[in-house]
Amino acid sequence: MATTFPALDQPLPEGGIRTINFFNGRLLTGSDMGREQEARREADSRIGLALGDGVAEGLEVAFAGRIAPGNRPAATISAGVAINRDGRTLRLTRDTTVALSRSVAQFSDAIPCLFDDCPGLSEGDYVAGQGLYLLTIAPAFVSEGRARTSGFEEGGARCNTDATVEAVQFRLVEIESALFPEASFAATDFRNRVAYRAFGEGVTRFWPADLLGSKPRGDDLLTALGSRLRRSEVPLALLAFTGSFDHLFTDVWSVRRPIEVRDPNSVIANLTERRREGVGWAMFRQFQSQIDSLAGPNGALAPATARGHFRWLPPAGILPWLDDADAAAFFAGMTVRGPHYIDAASVEPLIRESFVMPAIETDSPETVWLYRIAQTAFAESGRVMVFANGHLPYRGDARFDLNYWDFANYSLTGV
Repeated sequence: MATTFPALDQPLPEGGIRTINFFNGRLLTGSDMGREQEARREADSRIGLALGDGVAEGLEVAFAGRIAPGNRPAATISAGVAINRDGRTLRLTRDTTVALSRSVAQFSDAIPCLFDDCPGLSEGDYVAGQGLYLLTIAPAFVSEGRARTSGFEEGGARCNTDATVEAVQFRLVEIESALFPEASFAATDFRNRVAYRAFGEGVTRFWPADLLGSKPRGDDLLTALGSRLRRSEVPLALLAFTGSFDHLFTDVWSVRRPIEVRDPNSVIANLTERRREGVGWAMFRQFQSQIDSLAGPNGALAPATARGHFRWLPPAGILPWLDDADAAAFFAGMTVRGPHYIDAASVEPLIRESFVMPAIETDSPETVWLYRIAQTAFAESGRVMVFANGHLPYRGDARFDLNYWDFANYSLTGV
């Protein structure tokens, strides 16, 4: 079979961006202008594809309560920017409160913004009862105003729209319980198990044990949604409800990802994929958000415990307002060492290095390091506990002229 090979310096028009060639005397039509606009969108989307998909900034979600008409639930989304898998930029210009319903009749002037539904995105409405939902942002196109026309009567024009607004819209995707079989709504660790179902098996310590036999990393829960989660959508948060409109939690960081290029086709490539650091960052933020929601008066965590409320912990995290007795109670049943003192300058490198480390299994006998920051040990803010996966290098080694005698540790590695 004959094969054609392009030569060096030979243009390859297939897949190229086609723009209108303007010249004096050319008859221009509306479709020509439409083609020019589409070429501009295609050029913009190629920049987005080069950057990767995810959330660039903002777009944080908070449950607003049952404030929508009909006593239905609503969520507030902050202003921000995201890029979808098609490379399209999605921008929400102001904080917006959205009723978790599609029915236009249920909206009122009290809701700051209303985004029309786009054909094909309408399923996934919230219904009363127990359920887990994914909130997404997607592009939408809205017609606006009427343009002046020539050549036919004003009232007879069907295409005289003045502008097409490239807007955004939100929708809910219901996640069936069959996609998270090991998590129960009634369990205290439900939120944590669902979050790590979304982070995927690639964050566990056993994922790289068989590099040739392991599957490439992926966002397992989102991947399992298949075509129900469209390329045009960017995940923003998980919302869980029990009973009739009873809000259980809103978890942003379990499905939110920073903008990075995906490389899902190779296990070996996954070892250096930049997106893995973004997942580790999300694991850290997810834990800190959940810990804040569990904290009671004065930051007390009791009766919450690591094994009771978390099937997995991030590779490193921060527990505020815990004294040694509180920390012992929180990590009850786990193998911990410390707390040891570390210099304040070591905290940020420890957290950043943890982003590519595996999650901590709370039922594992493996060691977890506990640290206190030497410079704040006796300050009010000194009741901060930093924990780290035992696979991370020990940070408490005594070092001359850095860790002084009253805040130093016995070296584990010798001198």
